[in-house]
Amino acid sequence: MTCFILFLAGENFEQTPLRRTFKSKVLARYPENVDWNPFDQDAVGMLCMPKGLAFKTQADPREPQFHAFIITREDGSRTFGFSLTFYEEVTSKQICSAMQTLYHMHNAEYDVLHAPLADGQDHSDMEDGEGTPGTKLQRFNSYDISRDTLYVSKCICLITPMSFMKACRSVLEQLHQAVTSPQPPPLPLESYIYNVLYEVPLPPPGRSLKFSGVYGPIVCQRPSTNELPLFDFPVKEVFELLGVENVFQLFTCALLEFQILLYSQRKSVLTTALSLHRASLLSISDTVGLTVKDKGCYSLNKTQIFC
Repeated sequence: MTCFILFLAGENFEQTPLRRTFKSKVLARYPENVDWNPFDQDAVGMLCMPKGLAFKTQADPREPQFHAFIITREDGSRTFGFSLTFYEEVTSKQICSAMQTLYHMHNAEYDVLHAPLADGQDHSDMEDGEGTPGTKLQRFNSYDISRDTLYVSKCICLITPMSFMKACRSVLEQLHQAVTSPQPPPLPLESYIYNVLYEVPLPPPGRSLKFSGVYGPIVCQRPSTNELPLFDFPVKEVFELLGVENVFQLFTCALLEFQILLYSQRKSVLTTALSLHRASLLSISDTVGLTVKDKGCYSLNKTQIFC
């Protein structure tokens, strides 16, 4: 049987296979069908795994990573996504063999491009005008199917109508702990997922809600109508990364209607920074008559979980 591994468009093939990213796919979602809200698999996959699927070995760090994202409709309504990415051992011999084949191909190309020329000159030493410069392929970070254990990234995510970040993170982390723990949870795992989807109500304004997770209670609180909008993201993290002066500079640019582009290697920070920026504008919108608008194209609604 042939195994196909799809690369992301624009992928850098100079990288070793373990440093490349691959196309991700939604494996399951609950509820499976929402008639009035079609599920956009490509959009969700892109938001949960912006860099695509990744492979690692036992020598690489594999700590779970949490991040949040926001889905904005054309009418300005918003839903919130919370994703926990972790690594699971690959048990398919077919995929392991495919990864080994990719490394054989990569190393063969490396040897060809770095073989010395007839005059003793190396391909990598060529300058423009003297020939085609050799591609500097990387040969480190190899994979040996007989020696290494292969891991692949997976993700579980919650889509909610409100940004209960801390509660959703606790739900996902407890579900992940239940899957990876050698001891099974007190109840079947499906019962906890069903409880989150169908039995945990949205708290009314000004009230708190406490419900049971897999291993412990989870609490979320919704502000009343005369309070500031719900903001459950770690504000301190943004100030530590940007500094007080830069945060106020960002706020000033927003008031002056400048276009703002935020870039970070940590996707978890982006949503926090943008949410803080939006919340700061909302806090003064009623006073100075500001209109806060969001732009987006992907839409989901209600609480959904998928992996």
